[in-house]
Amino acid sequence: ALMLLSANALAEGFILGVGLEGDSQDGRAYTAFGDFSLGENTWLSTFGTLAQTEGIIEDNDTVLAGASLDHFFGPVGVRLGGSYWGNADILDSRDFEASIYLRGQPGSLSLDYERRNFEFDLQSDQLRGRTAEFSADGWGLTSRLAIGENVSLFAGGMTYDYSRNLRIQADIDVLAFISRSRLSMINNLIDHHFNAGVEFRFGLRTFDLSAGEWQTAIDGGRINSFSIGFLTPVGDRFDGEFRLSLDDSEFYGRTTAFSFYLYYFGGGS
Repeated sequence: ALMLLSANALAEGFILGVGLEGDSQDGRAYTAFGDFSLGENTWLSTFGTLAQTEGIIEDNDTVLAGASLDHFFGPVGVRLGGSYWGNADILDSRDFEASIYLRGQPGSLSLDYERRNFEFDLQSDQLRGRTAEFSADGWGLTSRLAIGENVSLFAGGMTYDYSRNLRIQADIDVLAFISRSRLSMINNLIDHHFNAGVEFRFGLRTFDLSAGEWQTAIDGGRINSFSIGFLTPVGDRFDGEFRLSLDDSEFYGRTTAFSFYLYYFGGGS
């Protein structure tokens, strides 16, 4: 949502935001982010998230933090970024992202690449103290198309190629028992993901419906996800975004989640 707000609303100035998310498996996430205009066609984005899950074996905290730089040459743009994700005592990754996109009046199309470099600290008593390293290359597309003045369609997805077969990686299955939350570590090691939806605009308010699917790389489990979102002004310089989601996993059953994000628009006129 932040990227869309930046492209459409920021000619100069900045956007700051905070977000909260919780799910029915006792997962919680706290997010802060900012998007800063460095000129008419250049944006710097920063973000940080702390996710907390209550697991079957133990509780677990993960951190996601990163930054990206976006420049729109017209009609082509380039975005480069880097991030850190994970828990240094269990599993973490250092990631690089790059996108080249085409944007015009009817919509946009983006070719996306992601490189993830993982370190996994083996957890069993026999292997404790050892570290396994592996990587993943992800390629994907993101698209958006206006089909009327107030209706847009969007779709996207990415598939990953891992440097080793995670299903036979020693000790990796422990991640499946840490938590069943949508914020759990196992849901960040995915084979592929895709989503699609429709957005309706009513003046300054938007309402969207989306559906998606992803497959975990560890156990091959598939998760179907459905969400409803609503974005509305809550003040002269504030927007609020509400989202309700349902995940249906073939292994873990259903999980519901609710999130709220608050955006502040600064600078400009």
